[in-house]
Amino acid sequence: MADVSVEAVAVVVGQIYEAAYDQHRWFDAIAGLRDLFGGSRSCIVRFGPEALGAIASNPDPELSSPMGIEAFLGDPVARTLASIPLGAVGHWPASDEETAFRSRDLWQDWLRPRDMHHGLVCNLLSANDAHWILDIHRGSRQEAFGPSDVELLRKIVPHVLRAGQIGRRLGNVSALASAFSHLPFGVFLVNANRHIAQMNEAAEAMLSRPDSPLALKDGAIVVSGSTDARELQRLVADACALREGVLQGTGGTLRVPSDRQRSGGTRLVLSVAPFVDARAYGLASERCAVIMVTEVAGRIPDSFETHIRGLFGLTLAEARLATALASGLSLKEATASSRITVKTGRGYLERIFAKTETASKASLSHCSKARNRSAGDSVSPRFKAG
Repeated sequence: MADVSVEAVAVVVGQIYEAAYDQHRWFDAIAGLRDLFGGSRSCIVRFGPEALGAIASNPDPELSSPMGIEAFLGDPVARTLASIPLGAVGHWPASDEETAFRSRDLWQDWLRPRDMHHGLVCNLLSANDAHWILDIHRGSRQEAFGPSDVELLRKIVPHVLRAGQIGRRLGNVSALASAFSHLPFGVFLVNANRHIAQMNEAAEAMLSRPDSPLALKDGAIVVSGSTDARELQRLVADACALREGVLQGTGGTLRVPSDRQRSGGTRLVLSVAPFVDARAYGLASERCAVIMVTEVAGRIPDSFETHIRGLFGLTLAEARLATALASGLSLKEATASSRITVKTGRGYLERIFAKTETASKASLSHCSKARNRSAGDSVSPRFKAG
């Protein structure tokens, strides 16, 4: 081949890395490789047991049609390409298989009419019985690929492999972000200082509620109460902890607000865990943690106490205790708020269970909701026994 300048190689390598961050740019990178090697066609082909697809410098719908796929997958060349070691560069067809290859239908009916005469190939990836093959072709009137071509492609292939790794990792992050956006609970992605990088719709809704213990301040997530704020900062810092280049922290769980006197407001459970070290993706060097937020109890309707009295025939004291338990309080907390002893509360609870034909607070909650639905009344969707 003619001498190739360092500048020309640098342009193509740049296109390859641009494609890592924007999957739509792979066409430009493939076309750049074709031109760099003076080829007639180039592509990255993905094939598996039953399917084939390609990003090609010369789009050819017929070649990727069901008949073309059947012809390729039915030819021994598919097994030969799959057996190439990852990252290895070779000629296609191999010299010892060329005669047999050119006598078969794949060559005669599909490749020869497209002047795909000489090829260089590299196996880029194998996963789940599928293979990604880089293929550069020259026509019958062009010079066959020589040792210098093979050597040049060997120098470029590591960049193609690395770009593929970056693209897959970024794709996983994007898919994860898409999944998070549809979760029914809040998800915050934060750095070690609790500055929010991403959050889903449920998290945004939590921040916007006037009674929420969570808030956004200077781009960081904060919680009401100095004790809770310090604990959240500790958990996030631990989840982002990096020791000897490895994420070591574990995070933890926090209930906010922890102040029992605020039991009438929204109560949340925050689960903090390590998420990613962004340097693994070739981006910023910041470590991140994920905060998953679920609501364990909210304010229940003012009419709830009256409703369950009529529904189950409870006394005023029994209904008051049942309402306190349904709001998320423990028996000790509920009896304290009702100014009765725990022993008295246990007696009330036994009678509540008997009247509602339940055996636990959780069963009481389910029973109340089921009876309420059958009566056509409305109970807060956040009604949950603590």
